[in-house]
Amino acid sequence: MSSSQPLLDVARSSETSASTPPKDDKSTIVLITLLGLFVDYGTLSAIIPIAPLCLKNIPQTYIFVLFSSKSIAQILFNPVAGHFVDKHHTNIPKVFTVGMLLLAVSTLVFGVGLIDSGVLSDWGLYYFMLAARSAQGLGSSSVLTAGMAAISNTHEEEERGGAMGVAMVGIALGVLLGPPVAGGLASLLGPATVFWLFAAIAFLDVYLMSALLRKNPKAYDPIDPEALAREKDDALEPFPFTTPRLILGLTTVIANMTVAISEPMVPLFLNNVFGYGEGKVGLVFGIQALAYLLGTPVFGYLSDVVCKSTLIIFGLAMQAGGMFMLFSGGEELWVICVALGLLGVGISAVDTPSMPLLTFLVPPKFFGRALAQGDICVNLGYLFGPLICAAFVADDSDSERFEGLADLNGLACAAMLPLMFLCVFLYERKELASRKEDLGGGGGVEDLEGGGDERRLLTPHKM
Repeated sequence: MSSSQPLLDVARSSETSASTPPKDDKSTIVLITLLGLFVDYGTLSAIIPIAPLCLKNIPQTYIFVLFSSKSIAQILFNPVAGHFVDKHHTNIPKVFTVGMLLLAVSTLVFGVGLIDSGVLSDWGLYYFMLAARSAQGLGSSSVLTAGMAAISNTHEEEERGGAMGVAMVGIALGVLLGPPVAGGLASLLGPATVFWLFAAIAFLDVYLMSALLRKNPKAYDPIDPEALAREKDDALEPFPFTTPRLILGLTTVIANMTVAISEPMVPLFLNNVFGYGEGKVGLVFGIQALAYLLGTPVFGYLSDVVCKSTLIIFGLAMQAGGMFMLFSGGEELWVICVALGLLGVGISAVDTPSMPLLTFLVPPKFFGRALAQGDICVNLGYLFGPLICAAFVADDSDSERFEGLADLNGLACAAMLPLMFLCVFLYERKELASRKEDLGGGGGVEDLEGGGDERRLLTPHKM
């Protein structure tokens, strides 16, 4: 060991402690993001059992427009949210707060419209809900992009996946609890009650963020020195689109489209074959939601341990197997239940590692736009899925059409497996090896200056 080594260790220690936020603040940021995603997806799923009952006289085509309006607004606004997040790190809590306020207001609008359906005509209530649903899409894009960017900026690479996995539990809880909570509260206290509840949680989340910033104004400061030193007037570099990111984006679209196709298709099949009503259909779908809930934190943790693309490939294989199995058993209910469990595990294994992988593939200055890209791909899947399902199957379709569409979707998932391996997995392994080599071979003082500790290994340096 050289005589200068202790000085280098001191320099490394002081640099790390100066730029790494306290553990409590990091945990609070994860909790704030989790609550934001819970409100977003809880409201999203809560409207599913309520809207058809309140809009009985509205044609089904317009109901589909109502449901898809959130995804369309989210897709259009995501690039804007990503731009502001990347412009300067101080924009992150601002963008998140605006998103939560939009979610709160849109949720209140839902509640006001549903206080007494007799106040508005059927079409008046429809347009009221359409405006609220679109505003929810704007808020959603801000919450997810800014929330995940905050986690990415304040967590080391080796802990980022686990933190994102915990935050994404909010999505799973919202999807799992939204419909039963909405149905129960609507029957007991009226359909508006559930939206008052979600609006209150949204305002609570805004308060938690303001309290954190009052306690520590630098809680959201990034640990990357270059991102921290960035000035507000600095011009944004063009976002680089490379083959690994494009293949990852296509994979995310197909994986989420698989779930979006199954959501309208399975209830139709269960109703046609077994005569199941809404209650029994909800119980069957609970298997998929529960598998997603349990898988999300597990795959978040594993994404810090193994190659993230390995987990995504595993998830694609689970989804392909689930779709091939879904209607292959004819009238065997257990086959459908197992298939839905595979789909729940599969989508958690794809979506959870994809967010930290997106931040692994780009430097910190592109985190906002990279995460916005991931959210766009998720929403494209949920936009195309119901359209494809409506084109292939209907209420009176026979079992063969259901099985045919499921098999086609399974083939699409299977087709992405070699592309993920060749274009993403091999690239990730090569990039990891390159960064380890740089860390082991640099060894100079210049490597430690400006953040040359282990974080340098995990900051992308190649485009």
